[in-house]
Amino acid sequence: MSSKKIHVAAWPKSKNRKNNPYNYILYEAMADLADVDEFNHRRMSLSSEQVLHLHWPDKIVADKRTWRMRWRSWRLRSAMKKLQKRGGKVVWTVHNLRAHKLRHPDLAKKLLEKFINLVDGFIFLSAESQKLFFEEYPRVRATPSIVTPHIHYGDYYRLESGNDLAREHMNIHEHDTVLLMFGKISEHKGLLELVEAKTNSELECVRVVVAGSANSDSITQQGISAAKRNPDFIVNDARIPTDQVAAYFQISDGVILPYTAILNSGTAMLALSLHRPVIGPRVGSFIALEEEFGGDWVHLYDAPLDAEKFDNACSWLRSRQVNVDIREIEALSRCDPKVVAAQTVTFYRQLLGE
Repeated sequence: MSSKKIHVAAWPKSKNRKNNPYNYILYEAMADLADVDEFNHRRMSLSSEQVLHLHWPDKIVADKRTWRMRWRSWRLRSAMKKLQKRGGKVVWTVHNLRAHKLRHPDLAKKLLEKFINLVDGFIFLSAESQKLFFEEYPRVRATPSIVTPHIHYGDYYRLESGNDLAREHMNIHEHDTVLLMFGKISEHKGLLELVEAKTNSELECVRVVVAGSANSDSITQQGISAAKRNPDFIVNDARIPTDQVAAYFQISDGVILPYTAILNSGTAMLALSLHRPVIGPRVGSFIALEEEFGGDWVHLYDAPLDAEKFDNACSWLRSRQVNVDIREIEALSRCDPKVVAAQTVTFYRQLLGE
């Protein structure tokens, strides 16, 4: 195997760091193995890069203007073909099976299929997402692919002391059980279902903190309004600054992610990275998380969420007795960014024939 660094163009490399540091952490961990540049998605041009590594190309087909969807999709495919003509390879980390909200779903599907046909290698963040993807697109099943763990965030966000003081400032009582719903709030995140489940719950002394910027669609805004009207909810529907992220996990007893549709969840891994148990539906990568981290750390319910399932989850959270420190679980060490970065570069080299 060559010891020379691979030259990679990543979209994105770190431009999304404020909203999601996943890419920044991955490529920082890759620094000794590869030279990584930010792919200019406006110019759609490449120079001496050997690999184009894409993460959310589905954003191109989520545009409201059909001419722009076609134009940008054609330009991306042209850049991919030029790279491949000189021996380069295109890699896609499949974070989502499909875009969560599409204005022109039929056209988007056709354009995404054209893109998928040109990909040289797929990276999946769980075996379940790999299985679902190839069921959706069976014709590319023979394309090389690997499964790597979702990186953890333990070295990026740090828990601090002062938990009781923070709870006091947010008017949370000492004996309250606190659930956190964290991250960008959109229609498929299930906030409205969570409010309804909590409203109909029979449990007392349960507070729900909702933290993250919210989309403008009607269902999301209904959920935000309903949560703000419920005195058991504390809502901060704004982007959470990086230096405040860990504080929200610090005040919580567990993280609830009542998604109605999901393939992978960075927030679930963020919770586990910060030693907080996760409650979520039995779908997508949540299934793998339960298998890998065990029932002490992950509690799943069969969607949709309702009051009974909410109460069961809260009872589990209150009664759980942790037998294994999460830092001692092998699954977490496999999520180390340097481990995942090394696996990713090895895949690059395999595709390049090195």
